[in-house]
Amino acid sequence: MFSSAVGGSMYDQLRPACSVHLATTFNAIGFLSRRPVDEMPGYIFPNGPSTERNNGYVSPEDRHAFADQAKQDVEAFLIARARELVPGGKLLVQVFGATDKACTSDGIYDLLNDAVLAFVETGEILKETYDRYYQPVYMRHLDELTEPARDPRFESSGLFTIDDARDYEIAVPFVERYKEDGDIERFARDYVNFFRAFTEAVLLHALPSGPGSRDLVDRIYKRAVEILKADPDRYPFRYVAVQMVLTRRG
Repeated sequence: MFSSAVGGSMYDQLRPACSVHLATTFNAIGFLSRRPVDEMPGYIFPNGPSTERNNGYVSPEDRHAFADQAKQDVEAFLIARARELVPGGKLLVQVFGATDKACTSDGIYDLLNDAVLAFVETGEILKETYDRYYQPVYMRHLDELTEPARDPRFESSGLFTIDDARDYEIAVPFVERYKEDGDIERFARDYVNFFRAFTEAVLLHALPSGPGSRDLVDRIYKRAVEILKADPDRYPFRYVAVQMVLTRRG
């Protein structure tokens, strides 16, 4: 068994053909390979706001563009891994996602959207900047994840057999801890630091560059903490995962 680090895109072939027996990915394919639309003026996330908050909108056309891009990305990913895997090799694909009852983006992106809009209202962020800013991430339902592996319309279909496919919910540690101790200070800090880890870089890049941009980002996340502390029930967060286990056909 050998380990290695290979620079490159997960949507391209990274290892020699027929050299891998087991491949895994956890959450990475949730991040799209490109921005499918130039702007999305109603909200900062392609799946749209939660039904609880309903604090924005995404047009049907934009939703379709993101759903299509997400499927193209899975197709490219499967084709690349199929080249690398030996016949009979296994591929485990897991990523945050959605069901009819919950979506992992609910709560966290409602909160970030509200925090960003607070600075749009003060004029520190231009409306044009807000319109162009969004997180290039998509929450798939299970059928959207598996479709490129089973639908003959995709080049990647027929390369694998699907051994298992399922969706499930994962308990969120900082949410469970808050239910037990009611410590709103720690809950708000942990909640915001959690989503800051994977949203800050895109947010910073979306803002006009300058000496005050990083300070503005800091204040946006600080504002998110304040909003959450004032009304935590408006931003419930549940973590849904979707996964499939595949075998490379011979």
